[in-house]
Amino acid sequence: MLETIVTTIYPVGISFDSVNGHIYWTETYNPGKIMRCNSDGSNVTIIVYETKPTALTLDTQNRLIYYGQQTSPSQIFRINFDGTDKRVIVKDLATYVFGIEIVADVDVKSLYWMAYTTGDLQSAWYNGSNFKTITSTFATNTNWDIDVDEDFIFYTTNNQIVKINKYLGQNPTVVHTDTQQIYGLLFYKQE
Repeated sequence: MLETIVTTIYPVGISFDSVNGHIYWTETYNPGKIMRCNSDGSNVTIIVYETKPTALTLDTQNRLIYYGQQTSPSQIFRINFDGTDKRVIVKDLATYVFGIEIVADVDVKSLYWMAYTTGDLQSAWYNGSNFKTITSTFATNTNWDIDVDEDFIFYTTNNQIVKINKYLGQNPTVVHTDTQQIYGLLFYKQE
């Protein structure tokens, strides 16, 4: 059953804060902003005005929002849930950041993101250090979303969903092929 929670203009990134019952999203244009509402769509709030924000992810434990921009060169930023204390976490990225996730790995929190125009799946620690490219799809302008679990990174590239092991660096495996471009991805593991 499809239900409209909130109406918005050109949302790109969306994330759910299950601790506080809030939906967060980016509106890329006119003007760009990061927004929030209650899970029932009430109390729509502008968190911050921003230049072309794209993907976003939440660190609910520390009440932080990480997000990218549709600019070249691009950067990854971090702000508090109330929009204060804006910091650049990763700078001078060659391309836009679509699809971004933060994951508590073995010893440190890591950010993972998909570089839209280059097709690179990249990562860094939550503070921006230990930057690396995990793999390249070699597909341009078709890389949208990612999701991460304990062992695997799932990402969309053109009309495929692909997975790769975070730690072993093995070759990516196609897990689904569709007839159209795939823009969004949500990995759900039932306990």
